[in-house]
Amino acid sequence: MKNRLTPLLIVAILPTLLFAQTSIKLELNHIFRGQPLVYNQSYTDEQDRAVNFSPVRYYMSSIKITHDGGQITPLDGIYVLADGNVTNYTIDSTYDITSVEKIAFDIGVDYDANHGNTSNWSASHPLGPKTPPMDWGWPAGYFFLVLDGRVDNTGDGNPNKPFQLECFGDELLRTIDPITFDEPVSANDDEITLSLYVNIERWFKQMDFETIGIQHGAYNPNVSVVDNTNAQKVFTTSPAEVVDIEVQHDELAFVSIDYSMPYAPTLFYKLPESNYSLSIIDLNGRRVVEETIISFEGNYFVKSELPTGLYFAIFTSVSGGYQKSQQFIVTR
Repeated sequence: MKNRLTPLLIVAILPTLLFAQTSIKLELNHIFRGQPLVYNQSYTDEQDRAVNFSPVRYYMSSIKITHDGGQITPLDGIYVLADGNVTNYTIDSTYDITSVEKIAFDIGVDYDANHGNTSNWSASHPLGPKTPPMDWGWPAGYFFLVLDGRVDNTGDGNPNKPFQLECFGDELLRTIDPITFDEPVSANDDEITLSLYVNIERWFKQMDFETIGIQHGAYNPNVSVVDNTNAQKVFTTSPAEVVDIEVQHDELAFVSIDYSMPYAPTLFYKLPESNYSLSIIDLNGRRVVEETIISFEGNYFVKSELPTGLYFAIFTSVSGGYQKSQQFIVTR
């Protein structure tokens, strides 16, 4: 007797024959100047100073996959919280994809999610509560990108001066240019692994580790690093060639603090010739003083009566190519 499939059974089988359900995985290889990133391990920056990192974290959202001859599939509702010491990430969904040509995504969190709350999600979800936190509370929202570390500023070979960039605010959301793979990435055992390299040093293009300071929010250094994601092609499909970190380093530049006034200090400074802006922020990242145009040398008296605490004065050239910061305290 011949075996025959009924029409109903054929209809039931056809979808599985025509559409292979594929799980997408991401492989994010974090490197600094060509070397694998290891937290608290010392690397050498372009000025031959020791520098280390911990942590490096960022959100990926609005992921779009170009596949199978130009079809575009958005991975709706998928968020990835990437960590510099983690390589492999599984997206817990299946898609009708057999080979991938491109990937695009946002660095940060979309507006709706950013104005939600971690309490809306489980601790295991990328948007759920984290330790240490990945948000500044609401309405400020999530940290889109966190780059923390230390740099040797004494010449003893030990990274000791901290820098901290915690970037948050809707205006810092950046859509990454589509990344094209050299060859389409095909499925293997119903999985497709998309491998990318994350070139950490490119986030710091035209910045000096020694003058970054502590930056929470959407100030000039925070804007610079998120802009560099696209401009300097932080994400690549193969290890990028070692690139120079372009900085303007002037050994004669200085900022000093005079505490002789009873309620606010005076800033004495000399910087490479240019016009500058001056921001003074408190330890919570709030901008308490903003001067848009000041000279490259002179003194600045903090006219505002500031509460007791630690502050950071940040001088940034109008061209964006040089920055110097100095911390100071206000006491009563």
